[in-house]
Amino acid sequence: MRRVAARGVLVCALMVSTGGAQEMLSMPSATAPSPGVFIPRVQLRGTVFEGGQGLVEQRVRGEYGLVRDWSASLELPINQGFFDGPRPSGGAVGLGSLEALVEWRVVRWDLGPIDTVRGAVFGGADLPTGTGGFGESGLQPCVGGVVTTIPGRQGFDVAARYTWATAGAARHPHSLSQNGRDRLEADVGYAFRFAPAAYGEVREAAWYGTLELNSAFSADDAHFVTVGPGLLIEAPTYALEIGVQLPASSAEDHAPRLRYGVILGVRWFL
Repeated sequence: MRRVAARGVLVCALMVSTGGAQEMLSMPSATAPSPGVFIPRVQLRGTVFEGGQGLVEQRVRGEYGLVRDWSASLELPINQGFFDGPRPSGGAVGLGSLEALVEWRVVRWDLGPIDTVRGAVFGGADLPTGTGGFGESGLQPCVGGVVTTIPGRQGFDVAARYTWATAGAARHPHSLSQNGRDRLEADVGYAFRFAPAAYGEVREAAWYGTLELNSAFSADDAHFVTVGPGLLIEAPTYALEIGVQLPASSAEDHAPRLRYGVILGVRWFL
């Protein structure tokens, strides 16, 4: 009984202190950090479009626990474009739109040492910090919500976000977010912990296989849907992310069509 209790305390302490358990690669999570905890995250994304065009994106993100159940985050993309002109070409570098969000966890229902149901709502904006043809041309406020469920070795996430465009389309858009229209984003994620099969008394890295369905729909009927299998390794002090994005459906006449994308990421639990 002491060993079972120790395992439960260990797992709960890790989840509460970091707030980063089973966070998907390309969608929000309801596992917010505790007050005073800072979680930096860096993702490198390489995307290949039709005609051999490409985009290299480095996303730098920081999330901080404000008070119980409240957190704030900032994410800034640093882009390098290999599009056909007049879009950013020849390896041109520029900043994307800075994303600023505040998240409020409204549901936390712990069903056991590991099992939990958590729900959060969030709001904020994409700020017009883009340079060199990257980013949106105006402020884009947004609201959304996410539910995270962890029953045993599995994890499920469902999220939605609505964004209002307050300015016109970019002169030469290369993504759906630049078309100057309101958009709805919807995401579904699944994770399975294949190692360890059960947690012991010693803190060790957990290995997850992940699968995401990410989509966005804008008011001008443009849309895209991608499928993303991935690998997530969560150690006590860091997490590693490896994944791909494959097109499932798209209608984006204003932007080049996606062929595939690769994601490499790391998070630290400070």
